[in-house]
Amino acid sequence: MQRPLIPLVLLAAVLLLGAVTLLGRSASSQEPDGAEAAAEPAVRVAAGPDAESALLAHTLAGLLAFEDVDAEVVAFSAARDTRQALVLGDVDVRPAYTGETWLESLGQADPPGDPRVSFEEVRSHDADEGLVWFRPRFLEGIDGPPANATFAFVVAGPPAIDADLTTMSQLASRLSAQPEATLCVDPEFASRPDGLRAVLSAYSVRSDQPVLAAGPEDAVRGVALGECIAGLTTATDGQAWSAGLRPLEDDLEVFPAFVALPQVRRAAMLRRPEISVALSPMASHLTTELLGGWNARIAQGEAVAEVANDAAVELAVRAGREVPEQG
Repeated sequence: MQRPLIPLVLLAAVLLLGAVTLLGRSASSQEPDGAEAAAEPAVRVAAGPDAESALLAHTLAGLLAFEDVDAEVVAFSAARDTRQALVLGDVDVRPAYTGETWLESLGQADPPGDPRVSFEEVRSHDADEGLVWFRPRFLEGIDGPPANATFAFVVAGPPAIDADLTTMSQLASRLSAQPEATLCVDPEFASRPDGLRAVLSAYSVRSDQPVLAAGPEDAVRGVALGECIAGLTTATDGQAWSAGLRPLEDDLEVFPAFVALPQVRRAAMLRRPEISVALSPMASHLTTELLGGWNARIAQGEAVAEVANDAAVELAVRAGREVPEQG
């Protein structure tokens, strides 16, 4: 006896409907909710026009990547534009300098030479604008954090006769014993009342000490060639570090502090707490010596991105972080 055709067709339809329903449920269970479907945008890191700012910005991007945070570096043609972009929310992070902020944002002259005072003043000011400075560790010497990209007199390293000098006070004593010794100094700095004369006075050096007019690049060259006992540039000058010169510690803190630190929009940190975790190694472990050494590699022709990758690894390792294997 044949089974009726209609019930079989109905049964097939029911089975097909059930399969479609199950398939739909399975597919929908794999789809994220609307809030989860929208991926977080990349964290935007501002970089100034100079090589050091670009290096630090790419290093910050590398540290973010280690914490699985997508980041992109945005280059600006002027350093002050990076701050404006941060205030407006066009970027989320930037490498900043305390002395620079003191001059341009606080509108005050004579930035303090004490890195702690410099940091606390700008931190307090910028908190009202929703900008957060990462708090550094304060240790002594160029091999301890934080990195201070301030002005500095550099001297030749071994086997030069003055390689034993490590502080400005020691240089002052050497100049007292060698009144004919020459300093290489930028002409504009040498002519300002608050420039070279103020520095020499603070360290009790004769005001008529011989001076050779030389910008930072020529000052580095003059010291390397033995024409000057010391030359004025910055403590993190890549050309100086590349030439084997080392900055003297400004032990009386005469030069203004330019502490290099990450600065972040508070709104971005609240939205993505992993940013704080990712960037803290730079505040805790970046030193003048490290930054000078990385700048030297760039001065010697290495790509900024390559040096920044090594810098991010170094800082993460010093902070005890696990670093993904480099492909």
